[in-house]
Amino acid sequence: MAKETEGFTNRLVHEKSPYLRQHASNPVDWHPWSIEALERARKEEKPVILSIGYSTCHWCHVMERESFEDAETAKIMNENFISIKIDREERPELDSLYMKAVQAMGGQAGWPLTVFVTPEGSPFFGGSYFPPDDMYGLPSFKKVLHAVSLAYRKDKKKIESITKEIEGALENSVKASSIEINEDVADGAFEAGRLFFDRVNGGFGMGTKFPHSMFLRFLLKFHKRTGDGEALLIVRESLASMAEGGIYDHVGGGFHRYSVDERWDVPHFEKMLYDNALLSGLYASAHETTGLGLFRDVAIETIEYMLREMRDEGGGFYSAEDADVNGEEGACYLWTADEIKSLLNENYEEFMKFFYLVEDAHLSGKGLLRMIRSAKAADGLPGPVKDLKKRLRQARGSRTRPDTDRKIITAWNGLAISALADASRIFGEPSYVEEAKRSAEFIMASSRDDNGRLLRYYLKGGARARANLEDYALFALGLLSIFEATGEREWLQKAGGLVSSIKELFYDKDTGLFFDTGIDQERLIIRERDLFDNDVPSGNSAVAELFLRYSVATGDAETRRLSEDIVRSAEGLKSEPLSHGNLLCVLEDILNET
Repeated sequence: MAKETEGFTNRLVHEKSPYLRQHASNPVDWHPWSIEALERARKEEKPVILSIGYSTCHWCHVMERESFEDAETAKIMNENFISIKIDREERPELDSLYMKAVQAMGGQAGWPLTVFVTPEGSPFFGGSYFPPDDMYGLPSFKKVLHAVSLAYRKDKKKIESITKEIEGALENSVKASSIEINEDVADGAFEAGRLFFDRVNGGFGMGTKFPHSMFLRFLLKFHKRTGDGEALLIVRESLASMAEGGIYDHVGGGFHRYSVDERWDVPHFEKMLYDNALLSGLYASAHETTGLGLFRDVAIETIEYMLREMRDEGGGFYSAEDADVNGEEGACYLWTADEIKSLLNENYEEFMKFFYLVEDAHLSGKGLLRMIRSAKAADGLPGPVKDLKKRLRQARGSRTRPDTDRKIITAWNGLAISALADASRIFGEPSYVEEAKRSAEFIMASSRDDNGRLLRYYLKGGARARANLEDYALFALGLLSIFEATGEREWLQKAGGLVSSIKELFYDKDTGLFFDTGIDQERLIIRERDLFDNDVPSGNSAVAELFLRYSVATGDAETRRLSEDIVRSAEGLKSEPLSHGNLLCVLEDILNET
């Protein structure tokens, strides 16, 4: 990861975002997203580069080292473009909009996201990571820069045609459809899940594997309503495989972002708050359904990880831990057999009855602990083996830890609050709901402006960027979860205040959906109404869940109607069910009541 130096710094040195500040010493003349940057592009008649990423992203670090720190590449960028750096966690609405634009163009979409736009913000070309030289089947970044600059200068009509086509596609993507709320939709989503289920390794698809926690939560609810044994089998096998795999940190608790292989052996090592909040809640619910000790242990260890490693002293939760240490991915988490032997001594053989070291070309000659598949510990690991894990964790504490992005993001804290409150109820652990209250009180005190409006995040004594729909809805769900766990009506009243704000700031009466940004926020080329559940629940699916649960708690008929309107608007429940996991959970909750 590039650090700021005493030499050259660009405009990003004045930003709060850790991701933007990481790039403050690049020779690239970076701007943060601003009207001023776009006006400069218009005045100088240059196209704009939008480079979007986040502070703990491994491939973002790689592209920085290879291209943005390279003087020759920076010269090309500075002479031919206006370059804008965007933290996707700070401005999720920009990330979502331009990610969809790249997908509409048929480009490779991921982080870092590289998008070329006009001075009006209209996209015309993009992709993800570009290497410094032609490789991986991709052109070099310098070659892309030259080609885009030439096309922009020489063929403005073609650029204009492309931008109109992309904007049209984006406009169509936010149009509401209409479906019926019935069991057939849920049945079809289950059948799609069956088709994608990996019956050997658990999870969905082959190759790179993501947890799909929201779709698994849907299957758990589907099983509870229908009694379908296969739905529960998919959940059990997937959660067991992840709990045993290298994607789970067996020493410190918590989950890494995703697995680069179908066996869950080798992850990309960043740890995100939203993954761990969603997964701890899912494992707790799965334990409640199955009684399996393994699921209980993983839920509790993940919660303890968040409380121990991701917690600000004020009570909020940090957003993420980096994948890299000093440029080496996963360095903090890797072991040699000799290291483990020297730490465990005579207990080494007993410990290795349950674990082994995965060796892989990605792991720099060391290994990553994973549980032996044949040792599926349905009742959880024996107490003495858990104690040995703690011994390894204490030893690992002397290593250089990955950097932590200390943004306290409102939406993701809402997910953590919900997980703590639900775990408190399921495990009968009152301290968890007290920790949930502490986090909620921190957000309410620190992440509001002078008018009481929620802000996107808090960092180092201040907050910046107005909260989006997902922030309001997920935080309100956290408050509602506290009420459901405790019966304390003050939390229901606080959630009700946010419900009112959501209607006022985000509601689109023409479609029955909710805009992702408020009436008081910057207007982009498209005002999105997203229904896709990606890393976290979409704003609309979170509102659907919030309004349904709020109506159950209060008897409010309007919020129930609005919740059902959102579900009816989501054609993707039929066509792309794995991308609508949270909304399918809302559908199940509605069906369970009828």
